[in-house]
Amino acid sequence: DSSRPLSIGAYRGLGVTAPTPAASGPFGRLFAAAASLRRRSTREPAGAAPAQLIDLPVELSLSHSSAHRPDSASTDHFGRAALAADTAQANSRGSVSLGRRGVEQYGYTDGNDEEDADDAGGYDSDDGSEKGTVDEIYDSVDAVVSRSDDPTLPALTARVWILGGFFTVFFAAVNTLFLFRTASFSLSPYLGTLLAYPMGIFLSWVLPTTHFWGGYTLNPGKFNHKEHALLAIICSTAAAPTFALYNIIGQRYQLYQVGLTSAACVAFAIVSQLFTIGLAGLCTRFLVRPAAMLWPSTLAAIALLKSLHENDSAALPRRLVSRFSFFWAVASITLVYEFFPLFITPILVAVSIMCYIAPDLPSHSSIRPLYSAKVLRGLGSANYNGGLGFLSFSFDWSVISQQAPIITPLWSLLNQFIGAWIALYIVVPIVWTNSLFYNDFQLGTSRHDGPNGTGRFPLGFALNTPALFDSKGKYLSAHNFVNKTTLTLNEAYYEAHAPILVSSYFATEFCASFVVFTSAIVHVALWYGKDVWDRFRTAVGELDANDIHTKMMEVYPAVPVLWYIALQVVCVVAAVAVCEWGGFDLPWWGVLSAVLLSSILIIPVGTIQAISGQQLVMNVPAEFLMGLILPGRMVAVMAFKTLSSQSMSTGLTFLGNMKFSHYLKIPPRAVFAVKLSTLALAALVNVFAAFWIYESFGRSEDDEFIIDGDPTSGLIWRLQSADPPEGWSANNFNIFISAGAIWGAIGPTRFFGGASPYARILWGLLAGAVAPVVPYVLHRLRPQDGFWHLINIPLLAMFPVQAGSYRSDMFTPLAVGVLVNYFIKRHDPAWWRRYAYTMAAALDSGTAIALAITFFAFTFSARYQVLMPYYALHYPDAEGCAPSYYLTCTGNENYGKAFGRSYNFSEDLYCSSIYFSVGVRH
Repeated sequence: DSSRPLSIGAYRGLGVTAPTPAASGPFGRLFAAAASLRRRSTREPAGAAPAQLIDLPVELSLSHSSAHRPDSASTDHFGRAALAADTAQANSRGSVSLGRRGVEQYGYTDGNDEEDADDAGGYDSDDGSEKGTVDEIYDSVDAVVSRSDDPTLPALTARVWILGGFFTVFFAAVNTLFLFRTASFSLSPYLGTLLAYPMGIFLSWVLPTTHFWGGYTLNPGKFNHKEHALLAIICSTAAAPTFALYNIIGQRYQLYQVGLTSAACVAFAIVSQLFTIGLAGLCTRFLVRPAAMLWPSTLAAIALLKSLHENDSAALPRRLVSRFSFFWAVASITLVYEFFPLFITPILVAVSIMCYIAPDLPSHSSIRPLYSAKVLRGLGSANYNGGLGFLSFSFDWSVISQQAPIITPLWSLLNQFIGAWIALYIVVPIVWTNSLFYNDFQLGTSRHDGPNGTGRFPLGFALNTPALFDSKGKYLSAHNFVNKTTLTLNEAYYEAHAPILVSSYFATEFCASFVVFTSAIVHVALWYGKDVWDRFRTAVGELDANDIHTKMMEVYPAVPVLWYIALQVVCVVAAVAVCEWGGFDLPWWGVLSAVLLSSILIIPVGTIQAISGQQLVMNVPAEFLMGLILPGRMVAVMAFKTLSSQSMSTGLTFLGNMKFSHYLKIPPRAVFAVKLSTLALAALVNVFAAFWIYESFGRSEDDEFIIDGDPTSGLIWRLQSADPPEGWSANNFNIFISAGAIWGAIGPTRFFGGASPYARILWGLLAGAVAPVVPYVLHRLRPQDGFWHLINIPLLAMFPVQAGSYRSDMFTPLAVGVLVNYFIKRHDPAWWRRYAYTMAAALDSGTAIALAITFFAFTFSARYQVLMPYYALHYPDAEGCAPSYYLTCTGNENYGKAFGRSYNFSEDLYCSSIYFSVGVRH
């Protein structure tokens, strides 16, 4: 069907429609080039009929919550999890031609799949459109899923528990640490999936084969693909820190809720992780068992596991090495290289061209800076609390990886970057320079907050920041909006500073979230509405009752319905208790409302995700709803957000895991056991790891953070108020607390109401509803153009560049994506299929080790900082964009305090003369 878009999801069940005519115009040729790579890499004739081809991604997308973003203006789950389901890129034996007959089966088959299927009657159905739907489903599944099984293979073995416990603690602890990075970074679960294979084989060699009482043994024989699949689920689950961490850290430290006990925090974290698992389990009849519920991302993960279990080095061309050898080589090189941008030459983090041509800023706050100096820095600076990163290039993988340039398909990367460029380099500058909302251009210009004050905004203005401001543009701390006793809005404080303002950048991000929400719904309705309806009818009508995969799964006992009901009841009761009496301020009916909202949405949202691969963003409606019902209750709104939208996302991930196990014939009870145990253990590790990191890193020495003489209330991330070159600013938590103040404390009525300067942001809902219609209609009217179906409005509006992070990721990642997913894929597809995603995992792993070493060795100690001397490639702000006097004085102070030394500001005659008139020193 040539009318199907190359877009989010399954493209008629993971099939890719190749554009037949040549696209016209440079815009069309740009997208068509990305889309046609699949055809070129498989030598498909240019004029051939649309081929049903898939490229299978190595990046496991078993957990759709791995891309958690804390802000309500984010597109949390619409992003990379769906992208991995979307496209896919080959890492097995090459591109797989879909089709019920002549499918290239590989992996664990007995060579008689066709005969087995025919015997099972898996393809029998009535004539008509429903037969086409069923055949299409089987075509997609047959490409990667074997129709044979060995029920005697052990799945939930001692090896799974040993390795699963290790990977759970490892991923949960490491990725909790990385949550505090300024640039979003996390260790890929693919690393665990890759390492689990040799580690499982090693345990099969060393564990005793002795049988204990009941016939149980620690070593049941050869490490098999079912054990490996369970470990893949464990790794993907543990790699996504619980979203409840944002509530916990935000309340306990940023809102100074010192009475919030560790027990209550752990209970809330575990409950939020398990909150909708029972509800999701009750929906397996509709969202897992039917063949119509495809869950395309699971097919990609299955292809990866099968490719790993093949003989990795057998029959390799001489120029190729095994994946494991390649992985370790790249990871080692990356580990060594990353010491340069992270410590030796930090300018590699952000080479900001615009800053080097901009006039210097004046050293005295009373002198107004040149308009050109301010605008050029606003456009060119890439720092946290800086600018937009135009012509700023990063050579640090921890920054480049924010956009996942290798694992994200090129067509999708183009959509994202074009949307981000339009927003950052057209919309935001126009809004900012013309103060289209309210006083935008003056935010952060207070001398107290500027470079000759506290240095919170070293450029002398605020643009790339999630901070809140008063009507005069002065910075406001979010904790001041909450009454510490009642946990409600501090009315006096709000009225004294209203209207509350945010940066042009952050406001645009909010608008984008509204556009994404409605455009995703309309996009799915236009492009996938018929698929969703047809396959839902197929599922409800039990036309897949003879599905061979469902038949084979009948050998394994299902998870009893009573287990799911009991789990849901226990979680609801526990949630009521911890919210009512544990300090999370959400009333009992709020908890029940979260359950009701999830119950209403889980089947329709799950159906869309199972068919198209797209998970709709539910953050915005959840926050909007509870913000209207409980205005001024910041903590309650944040808790509702976590228990509703984020917990439902975890439930949908569980359903995807169950479908994954359905295809691989893994006992459902084994999946249920490892999922629950991993979620609970990971939540426990997340909480205490975050506590340890936060408190061990040290207290602020500024008395403004001490409340009523209580020293524990002074615990605050020391690098939170200003971003040093090391890049640890706890930005994710800052965004969450700012969003909580907007949606919860201030409330949507005040912040987006008719009298608010941000009321016009709500037009984003209408824009999102209308925009997807344009490319759809043009595609129908002009299919010969060949590119309208590649324009994806939800992706264009996704705004994958959250406020407060480094913006030197707007050009280099695209260059990496084009290099790997266009040039290499086009000219050496065999190398690309084998190594592209292994390389991505190796780059992540080497960078993660370097980050951990530099953090603990050079930054962690509050009393003994290790600092590289400042020189031409090492500025105090990393990129050298701040005023020269600020760089000089900050460098003097930082280096004066390094290595356990003390620094006397008054003895620095040059700097003390500059800062004397302000009376404040950062």
